[in-house]
Amino acid sequence: MNDVRDRPVFRVEQIDHVELFVPDRREAADWYRQVFGLSICPDYEHWAGDPHGPLMISSDGGSTKLALFEGRPQGDRETAGYHLVAFRVSGADFEAFLDRLDGLTLTDHHDRTVTRELVQDHGQAASIYFNDPYGHRLELTTYDVEGLRCLPVAAPERPAEPDREPDVEITSIEAAENGAPPDGDETRAADAGEVMWMCHGCSARLSADRGLVCSKCYRSTCPDCVATGSADEPVCKSCHGETAG
Repeated sequence: MNDVRDRPVFRVEQIDHVELFVPDRREAADWYRQVFGLSICPDYEHWAGDPHGPLMISSDGGSTKLALFEGRPQGDRETAGYHLVAFRVSGADFEAFLDRLDGLTLTDHHDRTVTRELVQDHGQAASIYFNDPYGHRLELTTYDVEGLRCLPVAAPERPAEPDREPDVEITSIEAAENGAPPDGDETRAADAGEVMWMCHGCSARLSADRGLVCSKCYRSTCPDCVATGSADEPVCKSCHGETAG
């Protein structure tokens, strides 16, 4: 009997399409055209002649597609197996998309107006998250992160200072003065000269090795503001409270 390891490896070519349910296929196609530049695929448009068939839209001539079906959309229901659809662009196009945000008036699943301040730095990639009008969660991402204007610029190296001040401690009182809710009597230390992210829950400054990203709202979070979830999918206290409620 032949060893299965000697058999040719089966590999799919690519993801062909993702199916979304919307109230009106043509109206949804027009929204995706305005926001992402997707257009209807002429070769498959006849499928939409069936009320139960899909309207196929694509940005690459039909190689990878969204299939729009009429039906109950995601809305405010929690995601299960499907979580979101991510679209990849170049760094220049990512910046161009951010420049269009004021005119698009997009919101995310927390009903926040999406602005460039909500861009998430993932190290090797940068992403921004929002919903379509039907509640489907979407992501625009780029791997061309070098030189992006929307990401913080590292501070230049400075010569050593022999009489340097000790680490700055951010107390809950200071956090409250900056618009963040107090977090008991706890303090958090941060290096005074380091450029870092801010925890959205307590405003603690975060270094790259301490910062986390909430798997629900995708905002920067410190370990003390994580309520539950695994190390790979932490959930912040804010999102955990909404789920519990």
